[in-house]
Amino acid sequence: MTRIRFALPGRWARIPLESKAEALRAVRKLTEQVTGRKEELATLRADLRSRFTRVVETASEGGAEELYIGLELVPGIPLPAWAAVFPADPEQLDLNAVGFAELSRGLDFAVGSAPDGGTSETLDDERGRVHAVRHAWRRTTQLAADDVEREFDLVEADYWVAAADPNRVALITFSTALAEYEAEMLELFDAVVGTLRWPVPEETRAS
Repeated sequence: MTRIRFALPGRWARIPLESKAEALRAVRKLTEQVTGRKEELATLRADLRSRFTRVVETASEGGAEELYIGLELVPGIPLPAWAAVFPADPEQLDLNAVGFAELSRGLDFAVGSAPDGGTSETLDDERGRVHAVRHAWRRTTQLAADDVEREFDLVEADYWVAAADPNRVALITFSTALAEYEAEMLELFDAVVGTLRWPVPEETRAS
C-alpha cells in the first residue's frame, strides 16, 4: 500500500513504528523537545513519556503503519491529539471485484453503524476518488498522575477511507483529550481527511 498523505494543522510529531526501539527513541526525543532537560521538569517529562509510550504501544499492537502525535494547534495552544493509519484487511472486501461506486456502498455496509452513543457520517472527495465513513464517539479513560488515578473523556473518530483506481481501503483513527470541544475537533479531523491524497501504486501506473 502506498503511503496516505494528509495535511495536519499546527505542529505534530511523526513516530516511526518500524521497530519498538526506534519508536521509543523517538518518544524520548519528543519529550525532551517538549519539556527541555530542566531537572524541575523531570516528573512532567516522565509523565509525558509514559503517556506517549502507551499511545505507541496501542497503535503498534493494532497494526498501525503511521502514528502522529499532536503538539500545538498554533504557537502557545497545545493540541492533545494523535492520529494513526491502519491498512485494512483485504480479505474483508474483494476490492478488485467492484467499481468505485459499488465500493463506496460496500464500505458503508461493511463498517456498519457507529458504536453505542456514537455518530456516523460520510465524506466524499469532490473529484469522486476518495470516500470515507466516519464513526465518532466518546469514551472515558483513566490516567495516573502523582499516584492518583483520574478519569477524563476522550473523543475518538475512525475514518474508514476508500480510494479508487485501484480500489483500496484503510482506517485513520484520531483521538483527542479536548472532549469539551468535540464538535470543533471533529470538524478539524474532517478537514484533515479532506486533504487526503493516496498516490496510485507504481505498478498500477506502469500498467
